[in-house]
Amino acid sequence: MKPLINPQALLSGLFLAFLFAIASGTAQEYRISVKINGYENDTLLLGYYFGDKQYIKDTAYRQKNGGFIFKQDTSLPPGMYLVVTKPDHNFFQLLIDEDRQKFSVETDFSALNEKLHFSGSKLNIEFNAYIDFLTEQRKMADSLSSSLRDSSKQKSHALIQEQLDELDEGVRLNQQKIIKANPNSLLSLIIKWSRDVSLPDFSALPEGERESRAFNYYKAHYFDEADFKDDRIVRLPLFFQRIDRYIQNLTVQHPDSISASLDEVLNRLPAGSESLKFVLSHYLNSYAASRYVGMDAVYVHLVENYYEKGLAPWIDSEQLSKMLKDAKALKPLLIDKTAPDIRVFRLDDSTPVNLHGISSSYTVLIFWAPDCGHCKKSLPTVKAFQHKYKDKGVEVVTVCTQLGSEAKNLCLEQVKLLDMHSFVNLYDPSHNSRFKLIYDLKTTPQIYILDAEKKILTKKIGAEQLGEVMDKLLAIRNE
Repeated sequence: MKPLINPQALLSGLFLAFLFAIASGTAQEYRISVKINGYENDTLLLGYYFGDKQYIKDTAYRQKNGGFIFKQDTSLPPGMYLVVTKPDHNFFQLLIDEDRQKFSVETDFSALNEKLHFSGSKLNIEFNAYIDFLTEQRKMADSLSSSLRDSSKQKSHALIQEQLDELDEGVRLNQQKIIKANPNSLLSLIIKWSRDVSLPDFSALPEGERESRAFNYYKAHYFDEADFKDDRIVRLPLFFQRIDRYIQNLTVQHPDSISASLDEVLNRLPAGSESLKFVLSHYLNSYAASRYVGMDAVYVHLVENYYEKGLAPWIDSEQLSKMLKDAKALKPLLIDKTAPDIRVFRLDDSTPVNLHGISSSYTVLIFWAPDCGHCKKSLPTVKAFQHKYKDKGVEVVTVCTQLGSEAKNLCLEQVKLLDMHSFVNLYDPSHNSRFKLIYDLKTTPQIYILDAEKKILTKKIGAEQLGEVMDKLLAIRNE
């Protein structure tokens, strides 16, 4: 049995980040009285979840009666909150909904989660009971699973599996009961986001087809019970965890597939919602900073299909203008695009050369600078690579990025020092080709591998990766 909320994950762990944030509220006040028997520190923190992080909302100090009170004259946004002890940052969780934000809780410092007792909050009493129920089910399931592993008799195996199935069904029925009793409660929302997909029986299919059908069904129905319209989800940890699993684990890690999965998620979220703002901003920043080759295509997709179309009104005009400019510069350089043609000159005799006019099965295009230390370390590696792969149709083309009247001398000096004479060495001292702008050159070296039609196969890899990448490309060609 796999409970749909892991009680260990829900009830344990460390508080990961203490960042200050301002949360909106209404005129209604909140007042949460907390008593922790055996807790000696004079300070207690109230944190909350937002997307993939936790933030500090409030601080309470010990009262004369030994308790703590979190209170403000504005209400708390609905979501899952954390009461955090100092200095070790142990915590227990509680739920805050739009109403009934005045209640009390008591527990013991030695067993924060095990001895929780709420007063004045029906929601948290039910939440606590639900977690206790899951914990007990998990204990029984772990015991049965252990017996299942130790059992060598087929009859015992079947009996234990039947008991596990009964436990799983008990969890499902308990969840349905909670949802039916109060379908709009925060606890019901948590359960909806936690419930896993129930797979049909594919056992009659051949093994390979069975696994494929099961995976495709699981992905297609992954969000069947998730409520995307309720903006309280952004303050529940399950929200981001479930979405990120869909993007990272259930989606082929190719830019087109990732973009399609992000569209699937983003199109379910209401326009102007905090959840949409979080998901869109999170993945835009994530793929803008990705170290994986080709993932800038996801960034371009998000900018063009959401920011450029006015679906991110929180972005100011200056930021938006920069993003649109970046996406425009990146788009021609995405993997599978034809590399922009540039007309430059040979270093040795200043003969004009068009990049697309260089005939080779593969072109390794390198932009480098005479004063670039990393270039000086990388180019000898490229020379060794060329020696190994030249007879396999690989041509190395370098473009020295130095501009101005001294460009030729400075570039040729390094060509001689680094013994780069076997390369096709090019430059454009007047920058008439605008190669720095066209190829968005902010740093050097920049390495591209192009095919015979000058389509970009990969880019911005290290010189030490060239051999490994080329072996894979040649293997694909020879399949």
